[in-house]
Amino acid sequence: MILLLSACGNSGTSRTLPQQRPTYTEEEYEEINHARDPLFDSYDDDYVIHEWNEEQTGIGRPYGICAVEGGAYVCDFDNHCVVKIDREGNHAASYGTLGAELGNFTNPTAIFCHDGQIYVLDQGNNRVQIFDMDMNYRQEVSYQSVTFDRNDYFHDMAVDQNGTIYLSVWTNAASYGVYYISDDGAAIAVTPRISGALAEYRGEVYAMNTFMNYMVGGSYTMTDGENFFVKCTAGGLTQLAELPYKFTPADFCIVNDVIYAVSLHGYERQLDRLTMEGKLDSAVYIFETKERDWSNILNEPVTFPFYIEVVDDDHIYAVDSLWKTVYYFEKK
Repeated sequence: MILLLSACGNSGTSRTLPQQRPTYTEEEYEEINHARDPLFDSYDDDYVIHEWNEEQTGIGRPYGICAVEGGAYVCDFDNHCVVKIDREGNHAASYGTLGAELGNFTNPTAIFCHDGQIYVLDQGNNRVQIFDMDMNYRQEVSYQSVTFDRNDYFHDMAVDQNGTIYLSVWTNAASYGVYYISDDGAAIAVTPRISGALAEYRGEVYAMNTFMNYMVGGSYTMTDGENFFVKCTAGGLTQLAELPYKFTPADFCIVNDVIYAVSLHGYERQLDRLTMEGKLDSAVYIFETKERDWSNILNEPVTFPFYIEVVDDDHIYAVDSLWKTVYYFEKK
């Protein structure tokens, strides 16, 4: 069934990335918390959509995904390894097992191709491991541990043209933010602090904040709210664009000056295209609402882990970790 595309853009007044947590009274917070910019409610039927489950992929809990020749590498958080799947979503190979030895992993989260090498965020061992394209071990970059609350981890990663590695964590009252690994192995927070996702494009690292951190009536809270597209350097974050209010991006990629982002807007997960100015362009897909198993939610690493990998506009991967599903979008 073909759904008609409804165009819409940002609305409301312009917002600026705050340098520190905004403070609101409970009345002010209630007012802004109910505001929402419209997103898409339909999309064009342009893609054949493949859905691959755990039984087919052999992945216990899929996290980061990286497209390679013949398929994709996927981090398996639960089984402490990297899995290769073929273009039909079938399990092709596994690399590593639980452990701190070179080539093994503890709850890997992000995977990324940079300069002809595969980077894996082996966050349980406080390191990034680097492999060749066939997953042969080359080296590691370790970092000093950052103390997180229970079930909070570095979940995303990007590498700039100088080889500097950036890491990000969604949540944590004390340590949320984007970090970079210094030459001496320190994980240093970049200011202002945001909770969000990372992407590399043409040698530069970019971020989108998933949540905004507030002080409400003297208490700390983190919720969806003001979302921004920013450039990351060790010197700080630079705001490039304002996103639709409560867009709540879970992950994004940039290809040919087009931003592809998964939005958690109102729990209505959708994959959208945006311009580099942060304006909504078109919807790729609105994910079907599925019944999720919330019984173990307190032990989930993050509430809504979602990853995407855009090869080009004709070939897109998406991972819904909570639903344990890998999606492959193939242009008709």
